[in-house]
Formats: sequence, C-alpha cells, structure tokens
Amino acid sequence: MHADYLLEQGRLERHDQRVAWRHLRRKEAGGEGALLLLHGAGVAGRLTWQPMVGYLSRWRHIIVPDLRGMGQTHDLDERERAFALDDVVDDIEAVLAARDMERLDAVVGYSFGGLVAMRLKQRMGEGISRLGLIEPALLEREDHAVMVQVREAYAEAAERIRQADTPEAGIVAFLDLIAPNRARNPRAERLSIMRLAYRPLGFANALDCVTQAVRDLDRETLLQAQENVISIVGGKSLEAMKRYHAQLERSRADWVYRELPGTDHSLPFQKPRRLSSILLEYLTST
Repeated sequence: MHADYLLEQGRLERHDQRVAWRHLRRKEAGGEGALLLLHGAGVAGRLTWQPMVGYLSRWRHIIVPDLRGMGQTHDLDERERAFALDDVVDDIEAVLAARDMERLDAVVGYSFGGLVAMRLKQRMGEGISRLGLIEPALLEREDHAVMVQVREAYAEAAERIRQADTPEAGIVAFLDLIAPNRARNPRAERLSIMRLAYRPLGFANALDCVTQAVRDLDRETLLQAQENVISIVGGKSLEAMKRYHAQLERSRADWVYRELPGTDHSLPFQKPRRLSSILLEYLTST
C-alpha cells in the first residue's frame, strides 16, 4: 500500500467469520504507536484507505481490517448474513489481539466505520488515545427521533438492493440520502455505484446494522465514552450534520470539528491528501 511500509496480510478465522486484515509496518526507524483504520459500509479497507496511507505515515503500525459484509471478510460458508454492531466490534478486537495491539494511538473511522470506532472506544477506554471520525454514522443529526425516522428510508434502500434485479436503484437511493448535494458527475456517480455494488448484500446488511444501532444504542452514553475526538464533515454534506458536529465542538473541550470544503460524504475518495493533513494535525499533536 505504501513504499515506506512492509505489508502483512491474512484472514483471522473466528467461530463464524474469516476476518481479512492488512498490517503495515514501517521499514525504517521512525514513527511510533499504532493506527487503526475502519472503512465505511460497502467499500473494503484497501480501496478506502489506499489513497490516504501515503500521507498517514507518522505511525509504526497501521492496521486495516475489512469489516463484516465487505472486502475479503466472509462468513465461513461465504454466505451473506445479517449482523449486529457488536459482532463487528468483536471481529476488530480479535484482530487487534492477534496482532498484539493492546493499545492504539489513534483510530480513524469513516461513516459506518466511525460508529464501529466509537463502540470500540467505549469498550477499550484508555486503550485508544485519540479518535478521528469522518462523517460517522449515528451522528448525522442531533434530534434522535429524526434520526430514527430517517434510518427507515435507509432500511428501504437496503431492501431495494436485496429485492431488485440489480442493486443500482437501491444504491442510488442510499446516495440520495447520504449525499443529496453531490455534484452527480456521471463518471463519479458510476464509480460510486460500482464501489458499493461489489458485495451488494453485504452492503445492505451493513445499512441495516446501522439502522438497528440507531434504534437500540444509548447515544448519549456512547458519546460520554469518547475522548480526544476530531470529527470531519464535507462542505456539501447535510447542514443538520454540520450543525450537530459544530454543537459537539462547542459543548466539549475534547472535541474538535472541521469542515472539508468541496466534498460530500465521499471525502476519502475526493480529497485524500487534504483529509489526511487535517487528521494528522490533530491526531499527532502533543
């Protein structure tokens, strides 16, 4: 993934899952600690983070797993099954234990991965020093009742992905919900649809996983467990999300909010270098 790192990769076999992981170790002296990168729904770790790894070179170790339903992580019989948030967090903790990563200097989570990162922090506590959240699921709106209502539309999009002859209509419905102000450039639109259609049933299951978490999780308790956070939202993204993250920054001394102009929900794919710079500035500051 990057010339400064040696790559190890494998699949950790668990009781119900083979969890794919990539572990980058710095070739030369320098860098310290470990960074965990958690991708979003529908798109694997390598595809999400490869444009950014070259700029996130301050760490000795970088761990990039594929979350359930995505990339090379599969059920043991290769079937697509529904899963819950804690199933995903269990997978990540198992990978970290297998790689002897008891402490993480930073975790960066994008979209669905941001929700996973927050739940992981809730479990690991001081084992995670800093958190970078890129348009994290569960923090899209301040009003929880509205969040629950909006997630029903995501559930409908997931069902369209499952039931239609092709997943495209359901994927477009998802994009219209998560990035209504996107430019809709034909080439960019095709690329987004192609990325999300790689494992459409796994993508649909991830959407339903978030919907269930929105219904069931105590968001305030989850937020209380977070420390030393930077959250980043695209300039073209939902105004309600930007307002909520700005409010979190105003109300908490350990929360920094940044807006990345010219981007929508696809930040890691649109401006990877600038996004990496914002993350580095916060996650490696003393």
